[in-house]
Amino acid sequence: MIKRSTCAAFAALLLGTAAFAPSAFADSMTMWVRSSGANAAAHLVDLWNSTHPDKIELTTIPDTQMVTKLATGVQAGEVPDLVSFDLIYMPDFMKAGFLEDLTAELKADPDFASVAKAYVDIATYQGKLYGAGFTPDVSILVWNKDLFKKAGLDPDKPPRTIGEIHEDAKKIRALGPDIYGFYFSGACPGCNIFTTSPMMVAAGSKILPANGNDDALTGDGVKEVLEQFKEMWNEGLIPKSAQADSGANFASIFKTGKIGIQGTGGFLLSELKHDAPNMSFGVTFLPGVKEGQVSSFVGGDVVAIPKGSKHLELAKAFIAWELTDEAQLEGLAKNNILPSRPELADNKYFAADPRVVVTAKAIGIGYVPWVYHFADMVNSDSSPWINMLQRAIFDGDVDGAITEARQKMKDIASE
Repeated sequence: MIKRSTCAAFAALLLGTAAFAPSAFADSMTMWVRSSGANAAAHLVDLWNSTHPDKIELTTIPDTQMVTKLATGVQAGEVPDLVSFDLIYMPDFMKAGFLEDLTAELKADPDFASVAKAYVDIATYQGKLYGAGFTPDVSILVWNKDLFKKAGLDPDKPPRTIGEIHEDAKKIRALGPDIYGFYFSGACPGCNIFTTSPMMVAAGSKILPANGNDDALTGDGVKEVLEQFKEMWNEGLIPKSAQADSGANFASIFKTGKIGIQGTGGFLLSELKHDAPNMSFGVTFLPGVKEGQVSSFVGGDVVAIPKGSKHLELAKAFIAWELTDEAQLEGLAKNNILPSRPELADNKYFAADPRVVVTAKAIGIGYVPWVYHFADMVNSDSSPWINMLQRAIFDGDVDGAITEARQKMKDIASE
């Protein structure tokens, strides 16, 4: 057990205000983090512990157990002081009343004003704020410059529309029988909401309904993107193995150097540098149908305070601190993790690699759907989302696939 310590002074120094000021004494805080976000969270917690007298004890929870564990914990009055979880579950947790209202404190915090809009949107319920961006991830488009050059394409000019992806993919496919123009994981619902849906959103479409009275899969972008994917599949520009890929090759196949273009996540940059150090590759925003249309899917974790936190004021002080330049740069950027404030994308730690800067800036143009039942609509292996993609791209029934998915999504949203 960490000894009790005075912390009022650091809070006043940190904020210059009593907005997040904790009580004079506090025991160590506890924090839960989902396993896939544990490494990034540990950097922030370690920095806090090394610079503050009050400490945080971090506990890792398996991703698949976090929702149930937090729900049962709140009901039983056995919760951590802080919790970091997949941002997509914010609507469900806020509606259930599991989280503390942080509206007054966050709106008074100048650092929160520059947090990416996607994080603000997903943490807002009935006009109130319940969390903040914590350890971000975001989707991007990567292209193999070596293959572009061999195909007679400008290696420094990435595709700016889904149509250009298609045209570039044709030229790259012509390089040889084992070279393909494009790749996506055709049986992975999460991979595709992350990388395919932003192309539709960039073109003006909305994907998921917020409730049973809301529309799903609106706009022409959904059909236009699916049509392009279907044509690339029919033309053999995508490996046949993509159809059954449930995500196992989502990050690995581009590393082989035999794929021209792929949507992926920011995490791939460090993997490519390590696993394919000789590959020349570029990073750009995911495009829509027309040039200038761009988007991304903002992922990662949010941090919030569960109802029943035993150190409420100190937990609020931590959330204020994790949004500061110090935490965002020394805790995240220094460790190759994207900040949740896009204005900090141009920093000394990212300066050596413009591709990382582009990835960090993608958070500022990205979206995240504010919906209940996200897992049922998207993440399950039989979700309307993945069924639509497979029926449209591999079976060729684009209109029927959209119509069926639209109704099933609305039915789920009505539950």
